[in-house]
Amino acid sequence: MAALGFAENITVEALEADPYPIYAELRRSAPVAFVPAVNLWFVTRWKDVESVAKSPDIFSAVVGSSPVERSFGKPTILTTDGETHKQLRGGVDPKYRPRTVAAYAGDLVRSIAEPFLDQIAERGSAELMADYFESVSTLSLARSLGLADIDMPTLRRWFYGLAQGAINFENNPKRQEIADAISAEVGATILPTLERLARAPDDSALSHMLHDGMPEGTTRPIDFLMPSIKVILLGGMQEPGHGAGSILAGLLSHPGQLRQVLDDLENFVPKAVDEGLRWVAPIGTQTRQTTRAVELGGVTIPAGAAVAALVSSASRDESRFADPDRFDINRDEGNHAAFGFGHHFCSGRVFAREQMCLAVTLLLKRFPDLRLVPGKEPVFRGWEFRAPTTLHVSFGANPQ
Repeated sequence: MAALGFAENITVEALEADPYPIYAELRRSAPVAFVPAVNLWFVTRWKDVESVAKSPDIFSAVVGSSPVERSFGKPTILTTDGETHKQLRGGVDPKYRPRTVAAYAGDLVRSIAEPFLDQIAERGSAELMADYFESVSTLSLARSLGLADIDMPTLRRWFYGLAQGAINFENNPKRQEIADAISAEVGATILPTLERLARAPDDSALSHMLHDGMPEGTTRPIDFLMPSIKVILLGGMQEPGHGAGSILAGLLSHPGQLRQVLDDLENFVPKAVDEGLRWVAPIGTQTRQTTRAVELGGVTIPAGAAVAALVSSASRDESRFADPDRFDINRDEGNHAAFGFGHHFCSGRVFAREQMCLAVTLLLKRFPDLRLVPGKEPVFRGWEFRAPTTLHVSFGANPQ
């Protein structure tokens, strides 16, 4: 009963402030529990999270009251299974396969990152979330999609607006109003690009989504793709930028580990990236709906229930990671869960990880004496999307 009382008293504000102590208590006392504040069953342990994500016959991606579909329309790549998901994934995957990403990501990200680094060098200090990580992430994703003419402030505004809808499990009308307005703006803005690409394909991700796997002379309908494009814009802009911010916050808070990375960027930046993603998952959940009543974690989840498979909690499961709240780039305990499990495993994971590695490497090469500004230490926010709200840094007068 005490565990039930704990779950009943969880608030959205407490989750936004810091979900990790809440998840730790749930893993100990109620690993599967209904949380009324967000109208979701929380699944918190690694083995159960993996089971939910890999059992589409019991835990369907088709969710009856999805905030993603409410905000972006349907079908979306996140909220479908079967042939519809296969069709959507078949259009997205070609641009983001490992070999394809290796051919273009380096030049793309460098060309975007270097001008921001030049601006930071001129100022002598920076707020790295806005001045660098989010900027690089949003522009890299947009350019890979084929959205060449949309500027960074617009893309960041889109991200924050779309996010209000995607995380609106509590159905807050103010959040929904913001998301609906941005969703309509995104659709109207990118429609001409999609119409052009339908007539004249190129090598952009949007073009592949329209044409790949389709009979000659036909394309996937724009209305069919648009909700998923909004999902990809949100996740693809958010995950690399926010993940990189958390990674750097971890390094700057652990000087010994930062020195390890600086001494061997090629080998230790990827380790730091993987540990940062484990430590603070930029996207916290895979949401599902039960197709029937099912027993999990010692309780019965009813049929038709919305379930949050908390990849963020799974990545701090004590049964898999020693002292899981500690940031430690020298771990050797297996993969994190930040990119999810099952056939909904993040389609852009290779591109996202490569972006993070490049963004962190280029930054540390340019400013090896980077340090946090005293009194402005990073504060993290969010449970569905989590990252430092700001990351104030300074460096020496003569950065390399």
